[in-house]
Amino acid sequence: MLKRTLPTAVAISVGILVLLGSFLPISPLREVRLFLIQWAMVLGVFAFLLAFLHLLRVHLTRLGRRGKSWSTSLLVVLSAISALLLVFTQGPTSLWSQHLIKDFLVPGESALLAITAVTLVLAGMRMLRARRTAGSALFLLITALMLVGTVPYVGILGEIAGWIQRVPALAGMRGLLLGVALGTTMAGLRVVFGATRPHSDD
Repeated sequence: MLKRTLPTAVAISVGILVLLGSFLPISPLREVRLFLIQWAMVLGVFAFLLAFLHLLRVHLTRLGRRGKSWSTSLLVVLSAISALLLVFTQGPTSLWSQHLIKDFLVPGESALLAITAVTLVLAGMRMLRARRTAGSALFLLITALMLVGTVPYVGILGEIAGWIQRVPALAGMRGLLLGVALGTTMAGLRVVFGATRPHSDD
């Protein structure tokens, strides 16, 4: 019983204090809010470290079993350990750390985004073939426009691609961010008012 009610009580209390400190910026509540936010940042760092260790454990287990795609697990382990040692020894703002970010992480993220765009186009084509509706056609059209807008052009095509990036793409990004913010707010309010338990074994 205590294992289920204590995390809920702590989450509700912390959420109420942070909300009161945000809407009533008086002296005691403001300091308590800043203190709780700082502790949340510390807990976030520990959660990131746990996720990093879990990643290493999963791929080291795959390496020990020598199952399928063990070479990918080896690459992941070597990359993770190398990046961690580089940041710890050189610092996050050193030349080699910035070189790692600009020449490895950023191109990797770009490649993942490109794969995502192509996957969305293929999914839209399959969806249009399975269900020929206006929603499927609109999904495929928007995805194709976003894919075309990311290609560098010159002349009038460059102006059209720039407009696609500035207007529809930016509006979509803002809509996604608003949706994430509203979803996070609703989830937090459900925890604060006791509608959702932050931790449960049920």
